[in-house]
Amino acid sequence: MNQYTKKNKLIIFLMSLIIMITLFLSTKQILSRGQEITALINKGAFIDISSKINDKILLLESIANLKYIKDESISIQERALSLRPFQEKYDFLMIALMDKDGNTSSSLEGGLADLSDRAYFQKVKKTKQNVISDVIISRTTGEENIVIVHPILDINDDFNGAVFISIRLTDLINLKNTYGASSQGYTTTILDDEMNVIAGDFKANFLQLKDDLISCEPTGVFFKKRNGDLHFIAFNKKHLSNWYIITDLNISKYFFGTWASTLIIIFVFTILFLMIFKSFDINKKIEIQPLLDSLNQDYLSGVYNRKYLEDYIKNYFKKESLKSFKSAFIILDIDNFKAINDELGHTTGDYVIRESADKIKDIFYDNSVISRIGGDEFIIFVESIDNEKTVINKIKTLLTLMNTTYGRNEKNIVISASIGITFIGDEYYNFINLYNEADSALYKAKKAGKNCAYVSNEIDNQLIKVNKNSI
Repeated sequence: MNQYTKKNKLIIFLMSLIIMITLFLSTKQILSRGQEITALINKGAFIDISSKINDKILLLESIANLKYIKDESISIQERALSLRPFQEKYDFLMIALMDKDGNTSSSLEGGLADLSDRAYFQKVKKTKQNVISDVIISRTTGEENIVIVHPILDINDDFNGAVFISIRLTDLINLKNTYGASSQGYTTTILDDEMNVIAGDFKANFLQLKDDLISCEPTGVFFKKRNGDLHFIAFNKKHLSNWYIITDLNISKYFFGTWASTLIIIFVFTILFLMIFKSFDINKKIEIQPLLDSLNQDYLSGVYNRKYLEDYIKNYFKKESLKSFKSAFIILDIDNFKAINDELGHTTGDYVIRESADKIKDIFYDNSVISRIGGDEFIIFVESIDNEKTVINKIKTLLTLMNTTYGRNEKNIVISASIGITFIGDEYYNFINLYNEADSALYKAKKAGKNCAYVSNEIDNQLIKVNKNSI
């Protein structure tokens, strides 16, 4: 009896030891993968793409709301040709205008073509919402391109045409099959509404995810069993119209044999829940707030993106207690930025954007919301102003700081800033109205020779310049 008991104890001990080792090794591997996917999400593999698309949609929205673009007394060809500066500034393949019947004119030629049979035109006309086309293969270059379309609505919110851009898919997406230090498991894929693959994992079948994605829109995470394996799915569709961006972690690949899976599945679920929803780290807990904040941030400059600023301004003007205070809406455009990219390279261009954002933050550090809305354009919203002169003095300091020379291999390029300002009283404004006011002032600053600011309001000395010799 004692011998039998000893054997049992030994067997129980060995089995317990094996289970503990399996749990330890599996947990270690899961923690490692969890750290990698947490880093992936925080790095913004899919948020980055979302931000890029959102920037372009917001630019199209601004163009669609320009009075000149909506003026049907001007021919569609002439209006389309006027968009060429936007095409060159943002390096699009093309910007085009469509009337409500699909007659289309581009910024390249100014001719007229009937695109009423295109799927993206039919969809934007039906839904009156942003639409992203399927991938289109260029007949001349063989490149993969996409079209992003924004509707133009009349005063009754009826469809009256559209504006769209054509861009290279490679300018938008740089996906790899795997992320992180591991050699397998993580994939990022872009799908359309019908679960067709736009980019990423072309071998997988995503139809079984459709109901889960629709029920969780616009962003979400969930577990799903696919092809016999358990997967953790994180996705984002915010501002993307008919695209989903999927990050997929195959959990089952990390278990040691099917028998072990049953024993540790509850443990795995608990660990993954902590890691993904609380950004769990081995040494400390990291709040998930940085991930949520990254949805509001511009991925390059670190300041807020346009969507956050629009929401902030909308909520700001709802506050009754702030109506007795003035505020300011400021647009800053970097002069000569295209030359930086063309002659010194996009790496230098990215550095200029980041450094410019830091300069703006150094000046407008109090009661201000700073946003980059795409390209080399920033918006500064200053709230609760006691004195307009205080803002103007800060603008003068910023103009001085922005006047900078960048060089490489004996190439020197001087940049400066052109600034449009509108001061706001106690009346209600929306973002588009403020943007158009300040953008008109920015245009006058550019026309006055750049490296200056212009105030849209009727005040003394609407044109603001600094002494270049003091720079």
